[in-house]
Amino acid sequence: PTLAGLALGFGRQAWTSEAFSRASLAAKPASRHDIGSFVGARRPGNLERTASGSGVANDGRAAATVARRASLEAGDTILVAGAVSPTGMIVTSMLKGLGYDVRPVLTKTMDPYAIWGMPIRGFVPGGGEPTPAAAGLVVADEKFLQTDLVVAFVKQIGKMGNLKRVTFLSAERARSPLENMFGNTEEEERRAREDATLSACKEVGAECTVVRTGVLRGGGSKSDCPYNLGPEVYMRIIDSVSSIEEELFDLNQRGAEVTDAATSTVTEGGKFGGPFGKKSETARTTAAAALAEAFSAESAADKVVDVVSVEGTESLSSAKW
Repeated sequence: PTLAGLALGFGRQAWTSEAFSRASLAAKPASRHDIGSFVGARRPGNLERTASGSGVANDGRAAATVARRASLEAGDTILVAGAVSPTGMIVTSMLKGLGYDVRPVLTKTMDPYAIWGMPIRGFVPGGGEPTPAAAGLVVADEKFLQTDLVVAFVKQIGKMGNLKRVTFLSAERARSPLENMFGNTEEEERRAREDATLSACKEVGAECTVVRTGVLRGGGSKSDCPYNLGPEVYMRIIDSVSSIEEELFDLNQRGAEVTDAATSTVTEGGKFGGPFGKKSETARTTAAAALAEAFSAESAADKVVDVVSVEGTESLSSAKW
């Protein structure tokens, strides 16, 4: 029932246009240098490590203290929940290009080849196939399901005993300045959802990387990501000015700033919290790269990181990540 609920929930967000098919996603496989190796950049003072190796953020949010497990390798199975959201579609393609056995969670009416333009095996809950004993799990939903549903999903996969790492997309919703003036309860809810996911991963012995982003933007052909969603991303925007702005975002905001989440507090107005916090946005391709590359980097384990886009002419190289 948990998996079925996830498939139905994510299915409602599917970008079902034929535009997002062979033409837009049949790009050449990307190397790790193309995507950038995510190493969980740390800034002095943001995350202090104890002698035991556990991490404790300055805002009191403790990182999970499960025993270290090996990062994933090519050929390992990774389930992707939220695979039909825009960011989910990109990260699924990236994981495939990196050599993983990627299994997007779909409904039985969805055709993986029609969506991604490459041979990808979807997993349909209740479709007759046993749930894969995945080594990795991505939760890439952009709009969020209920916290208890995500937690149950993590525990269900974790009980199989093979789950090593979970990467969790935690995106900010676009809000008006007026909304922020009356308090940002959504930010508090988001952090509670993150904490619940981290706790569930700790319970099943899996490491977790939470990728917190600003408002997600772009993901189209003007980005330099080989797994972009094509020009249709902009064509779907009715307002011509907004469409051009989205193209310019993909052209100009290719850099990324990665910091430990201890700097983003609700009360102090950090990157994502408070009425006076600066407006933060993240390219979908950048968010997807962080989710995908976290699986291969031991230093990304049990981290909560803020990932926002900054001005740049090209995506980060593996050395800069």
